[in-house]
Amino acid sequence: MGRQRKRKGRGGGARWGLRALIAAGAAALGIAGVMCRPERWLEGLEGTEPAGPPSPAPAPTSSRGSRPKGQAPRAPAPSVHLELGTPARKGGGGGDDDRRMIKPEYALSYHRGRNVASWVSWQLDASYFGDAPRHRGRFLADDTLPEGFYRVTHDDYTGSGFDRGHMVRSEERTRSPEDNRTTFLLTNILPQQHDLNAGPWLRLEEHCQDLAQREGRTLFVVAGGVFGARPKTIGKDVAVPEAFFKIAVVLDKGQGADDVGPGTRVIAVVMPNQAGLLDQGWGGYRTTVDEVERRAGYDFLTAVPEATQQAIEGRVDDGPTSR
Repeated sequence: MGRQRKRKGRGGGARWGLRALIAAGAAALGIAGVMCRPERWLEGLEGTEPAGPPSPAPAPTSSRGSRPKGQAPRAPAPSVHLELGTPARKGGGGGDDDRRMIKPEYALSYHRGRNVASWVSWQLDASYFGDAPRHRGRFLADDTLPEGFYRVTHDDYTGSGFDRGHMVRSEERTRSPEDNRTTFLLTNILPQQHDLNAGPWLRLEEHCQDLAQREGRTLFVVAGGVFGARPKTIGKDVAVPEAFFKIAVVLDKGQGADDVGPGTRVIAVVMPNQAGLLDQGWGGYRTTVDEVERRAGYDFLTAVPEATQQAIEGRVDDGPTSR
């Protein structure tokens, strides 16, 4: 209604009367050599209308894939290592026991009561591999932990009978010496039985490396421990998991959350943290994401649409194991 009234005012007798008055005044004053356009002066007073309807804003697109029509845009991930979502504790809660930490090389949630990470999440593709040497020397206390958190040391593991088990493998961060060094921070380490660490756990790590390096795939990985109600501890109250889990979502190069679909390969395993596994392959420990969530107490792949989660989280991977 406001626009109709505006047009009427500009086309009525008052406007043309004002034009005539200006023209007559200019002639009476004898202004020579000046181009006076009453229309332009009037537009300056009234404001100009758009020449046409505004161009529609471009539809939101993902740099990593096509968003389904009608799906609301997703908030940007706080880190590339959390692109498939930040794991959420089932039933809520966590408080000070869970402290999220984001590093350039990976992201994690650190459990204050257990003095280990609840989960570690990272992206893996060929770009993370390079010629940097493996860090030599002692494992490293993480000085970025908040005040009041115990900073686990190399000596907490010494003589315990457990390996210092990497979540993000050293070989998966060899682009630079600093990248590799960060994998030796003890916030990325949990106590692992040697037979697990050097057995099926290692073989799954090698399979993920093959997918990233040889096949050029992009993986989103999350791993951590499964704990009993009263876990065994080593050192100064460093909790020992009864089992370990890993989830690896396998995509093509450059793909991300928008490209996860019902047919996407998802590897999920739970492996017992015990001796006697040295010669075991990893394929026999495959399970569903739903089972990992039940055992670990976290909801994973939270940035993936619910319908897609339902399709992929209840399925056991049957892809090749390569090792």
